Amino acid sequence: MDLTKNAFWVIGDSFCDSRWSCTVTRYLQTKYSSTSITRFYNYAEGSSDTQTIIDNWTKLLPHMREGDVMVACVSDISRARYPKHAEHVHTLPFEPNPYNGPKINSYFRYAPVGYDPSVESQHTYKLDVPFSDMKEFANFSKLENTILATKSYDNSKIDIIEALYKITPCHKKFIYTWTKDDILKSDYIYSKDWITENLFNGKWETQHDDWVRTNGECGREQDFHLSDGCDKLMAEYFIKEFNL
Repeated sequence: MDLTKNAFWVIGDSFCDSRWSCTVTRYLQTKYSSTSITRFYNYAEGSSDTQTIIDNWTKLLPHMREGDVMVACVSDISRARYPKHAEHVHTLPFEPNPYNGPKINSYFRYAPVGYDPSVESQHTYKLDVPFSDMKEFANFSKLENTILATKSYDNSKIDIIEALYKITPCHKKFIYTWTKDDILKSDYIYSKDWITENLFNGKWETQHDDWVRTNGECGREQDFHLSDGCDKLMAEYFIKEFNL
């Protein structure tokens, strides 16, 4: 694959914003003399909810071509999201944008299960929501998380992802999830179990696992993103699979 002519699109959350994608970036910097001539476009943003990932995918569809490849990581469907005030809307990919990727706007901030607006006050003030009482906002968020975790929401997201997959022109597409395998179950989405067996030699290892195994010398405590070793294996898989 020649990334001076075709593009590699990445869409998702923190599992691909600056992890395995960093290994791919270093590989491309070695292969190509200048990053500005390659078309490696990363639109992943930490803590993105699945609907926002779907939104970003849809916005980028007009730019995708048959000779391109795409990787999308879809997250936990129970993640809620809330609109930002106009002055806090930002663009993706993040600056600097050395690969000159098309810019899209990011209008929402994710709210995890158990989101407490009063504790997250440094983010709450950026939101355009009709709540002045933070307890009322917290109760609303808890209810929304519960509704979002229902099977109907799950199935609806799957239907949309499958439809997007079918109309995405890229000749190679890899859609995966880090969530447990009874969520976002689809023939079009590589499951956590599949990735564990086929990319990680049967062991899904997190930063926390690495921290425990090395007695704190490597990894990070209570960080459940992939270990550096698993991120490296994923990057190597994409380099080989896409013939980068």
